[in-house]
Amino acid sequence: MVNLVFSIVFMLITYAITVYIYKKRYNTSKQNIFLAGIYLLIGITIGILYTIYGYDTLKVFKALNIISVALIVAGVDYREKIIPNEAVVFILSFACIFILLNVFKSTTEAPAVFIDALVAVLLGGGLFAISKAISKNGVGMGDIKLVAALGLYLRTYALMGVLMVSLLSIALFGFFKVLTKKATTKDEIPFAPFIAFGLTVCMILGF
Repeated sequence: MVNLVFSIVFMLITYAITVYIYKKRYNTSKQNIFLAGIYLLIGITIGILYTIYGYDTLKVFKALNIISVALIVAGVDYREKIIPNEAVVFILSFACIFILLNVFKSTTEAPAVFIDALVAVLLGGGLFAISKAISKNGVGMGDIKLVAALGLYLRTYALMGVLMVSLLSIALFGFFKVLTKKATTKDEIPFAPFIAFGLTVCMILGF
């Protein structure tokens, strides 16, 4: 019950922050009921499932925190085709906080957690850096920084799950758009919305 209440309140606050950021950035005060519904649905789903999984409130906070940032970044990337550096710094900051918490929680496991996080940074950021070189700037620097930051936050296992879901969903979306002749293979597709989708799916599954 605590997780459910916490999740709902957290996502309602996130929605209010999202509206404020978009109003400041795009000079619009339009309230999006559909978006509010999505946020609320995510909060309810995480709250119920994490109670069933037996996760504590810190685990709930960690999941909702990264989902919230990803959703906000997705909206910005969709409109502007950029990943805000502020979001990357925010993710890195909280990742460092959680790593430090692991030190206080278990000094024996802390080195392994830190190494795993660094491996995830190098693996995620490296793969996307290689993709950028191969695709001749088909992947932006913002995408590389975002994935690297997520690696530090999520660590290897969760990051790989997020990337698999994200890449599969963007491939299916791109195929559908080309098939319906609403886009060509040369059209740019913002990656952050699919990262947000992958994150949400994986966090709901309890990664």
